[in-house]
Amino acid sequence: MSGSTNTFLAAMNSTAQAMGDLTATKTETAAAVLPGASIGFAAAVAVAQDTSPGMPHTSATTGGLVSGGSITSSHTDHVSIDLPFGPNPVSADFSITTMSTHGDSDFLSGYSLSGLMGPSVHGLF
Repeated sequence: MSGSTNTFLAAMNSTAQAMGDLTATKTETAAAVLPGASIGFAAAVAVAQDTSPGMPHTSATTGGLVSGGSITSSHTDHVSIDLPFGPNPVSADFSITTMSTHGDSDFLSGYSLSGLMGPSVHGLF
């Protein structure tokens, strides 16, 4: 069976966990599905500090999936910092994931070329 798909999907997730006397976590996700493309973004931050003896623990993870296109890109960055020195040890984790896919669909199929060359593209100009 051959042909192209017009179904696109973007789903992103992020988690942040922090254990210590003072903690802060933040997660954020966003996804958009457009005609002929899908994109996603996820970010997570976890920071912990111990005021007592012992090392705090942090974990931040991101991920996701996009599907439906013929050209897919994905990139994840993860940074973990542990500062065990001094009276108040600190631990921090940062994670960011971006994903996109496009192709296999004619996203301009509903528009004529003469309509796009006119003075207005559906109120954008």
